[in-house]
Amino acid sequence: MILTRSAIPTGIHRVSGPDVDSGYTVIAASPGAQRRLWLEYLRGAEEAYTRHGCAAALEFDKVVSGEGTELFFAVLDEDNEVRGGLRVQPRFDAAAQSHALQEWAGQPGQVQLVNAIEERLGGGVVEVKTAWVDERSPIAKDVAAQLSRLGLVIMEMAGVDHMMATAADHVLRRWQSGGGRVDESVLPTPFPDERYRTQLMWWDRAALKERTSPETWRRMRHEADMLQSPDLAHLSPEA
Repeated sequence: MILTRSAIPTGIHRVSGPDVDSGYTVIAASPGAQRRLWLEYLRGAEEAYTRHGCAAALEFDKVVSGEGTELFFAVLDEDNEVRGGLRVQPRFDAAAQSHALQEWAGQPGQVQLVNAIEERLGGGVVEVKTAWVDERSPIAKDVAAQLSRLGLVIMEMAGVDHMMATAADHVLRRWQSGGGRVDESVLPTPFPDERYRTQLMWWDRAALKERTSPETWRRMRHEADMLQSPDLAHLSPEA
């Protein structure tokens, strides 16, 4: 079943133990169901993008309504402060719906980008945007690792076989541990400006297990089950 925005339940997974430096909570929800948390996530993203001198790439005024976001994930520390997250756009009907086309506008790899998306539309494609981590936080390393493991639950919740993201080299290298692979057929683009070398990465649901370590796969499977558990629906922080 493919969930629509109104049908997405809030999922909560509390993480603690020897695998992390400090406990934290992962929340998956639609912007409408968790409006306050959505705004906290976006404000954190705005601060992070501003620190790195690329606030314009966030397009805050366009995304704040939540209209172009099917669901989002926020990672909260033990004080319930949002320390990172990402958002997922609705499933594509056509390659033209991808924000990546704007990032590759006028660049040599744009045709290959369109081809890469179109050849996967049959199995379903969603795009991840606005991923950020508060690098000043003591749990920054754990948050980054957690975001890299969200591919499985995102594709399961969205009912698709493929997930895509665009980001700078260092971010994509980090996400490879969660099964993502850079699409070498699409040349990098200087987005949001010449300081950056943005590339395209794909996650394929059928290949995730073989592209991750046994331990990473175990955690991804467990976290996906917890975030989709109907037993946790009553734990919504805004209930």
